[in-house]
Amino acid sequence: MSTPFDRAAACPSCGAPITFRFAGAMAQVCKHCKFVVARTDRDLRAVGRVADLVEIPTPLQLGVTGRWGNEPFVVDGRVQLDRAGAPGAPWQEIFIAFPASGRWTWVAYAQGRWYATSEAPLPLNGLPPWTSLQPGGRVHLEGHGVFTVVEVGRRRVISAEGEMPYVAAPGVVTGFADIAGPRGEFGTLDYGDGRSIPPKLYLGRQIDPAVMQLDTGAPVETPTAQVTAVACPNCGGNLPLAAPGTAERIVCRYCGTASDLANGALVALGKAPRPPEEPYLPLGAEGQLRGMRVLCIGYVIRGCTVEGERYRWREYLLYGGPRVGYLWLMEEDGAWQLVTPLSAGEVHVSGPTAHYQGRTYTWKQSVQAQVEYVIGEFYWKVEIGESVQATEYQGPDGTLSIEQAPTEVSTSFCAPLPGKELAAAFHLAPPPKPGLGGEGTSSRAVLLIVVIVLVLIALVLFSDCGSGGGSGGVIFVPSVGGPSFGGGK
Repeated sequence: MSTPFDRAAACPSCGAPITFRFAGAMAQVCKHCKFVVARTDRDLRAVGRVADLVEIPTPLQLGVTGRWGNEPFVVDGRVQLDRAGAPGAPWQEIFIAFPASGRWTWVAYAQGRWYATSEAPLPLNGLPPWTSLQPGGRVHLEGHGVFTVVEVGRRRVISAEGEMPYVAAPGVVTGFADIAGPRGEFGTLDYGDGRSIPPKLYLGRQIDPAVMQLDTGAPVETPTAQVTAVACPNCGGNLPLAAPGTAERIVCRYCGTASDLANGALVALGKAPRPPEEPYLPLGAEGQLRGMRVLCIGYVIRGCTVEGERYRWREYLLYGGPRVGYLWLMEEDGAWQLVTPLSAGEVHVSGPTAHYQGRTYTWKQSVQAQVEYVIGEFYWKVEIGESVQATEYQGPDGTLSIEQAPTEVSTSFCAPLPGKELAAAFHLAPPPKPGLGGEGTSSRAVLLIVVIVLVLIALVLFSDCGSGGGSGGVIFVPSVGGPSFGGGK
């Protein structure tokens, strides 16, 4: 069925007929030769051939129709991109057109969250210089407000299909920065290639996928995680896969082989050292935690060095499906915390304090945290030895954690979680309690016990050495204070 926006012509590469159905579409991938064809004021121009599409599962396939709220929409195209400096983890953005109004939006799914953005007017003074942006920094976009920089990088188009309003030629590297606002806003500063591709600004926000109702009646995403399984390419072990749309790396729980997920199969990279201890929460465990159905899909041991002493803690990655996304559990010395990712734009740091939802949190500590051991499924290419600067701000109801990597920043809120509640949620025996004795004993608690024992021995020896006179001695008790790190994402 034709629309008032039809534009027909011949592909300049192969001569096949091409129809631009949507007025806002400025580029289209020819179905016959796979060249990206750009529409100019005068004619059509072939700008480059795309590779075959990567298999990234999505219900928003080309041509799918539905309603966004009360407005009908159609999936008119999609583009797949990869980071220029760290290839091998492509993501895709879906171009959705609204024929009745002529407007459009890009929809993307990343790290368990859905986002929708549309092109916005550039600030009068343009975008800030790309080289001036730092993850965690703040930028003022005139006419749009103040945003926090989440990620700074370079990317390139690897594949595409259908129509789209604007897209760089395949393989051309362009600079970008993702930003977040204080009220759930999200956006991308697209810097183009500095020559023929102009800069663009896209603004929008995180969305609930339920806002999109497909005409087929099927949900855009199931509300809970559905586990499938893949086989380890080294040992053949059965590995649960909870999020095939966002999983990037899986480390086998049996043999330690790290693999990347490509086209639904695992590609082995090499072995990683096995954790020295079994996780309290088994991989694949399912539970009901604070009203959320979650699966334990990953286990990490991280550590930091403070004044020559090594501190370690354990983190568990949970996945609750598209509606919940990813959560973390963090355990150190038997004390547990539930870690909920936040939008970086929701937290404002000012000197030694951080502000979130009207509450003030005070700087506690900042350390370099490294990954030491890892098994399970993860939404990024986790590596042994990878390091972030982790800073904590303490408040009366929990801790704000800000983790700074070279190209991106992540922010989360850590709330205390009683061990009994955790055990009940996953139907497990209670974990070791924090304090003295057991697996949860901290290194400083052990040191304190040793000091007390030594003092008692010394007292006994001094009393035995005395001959009834008034002799005495001086007992030196070393300090067992010093900084402690609660770590965590």
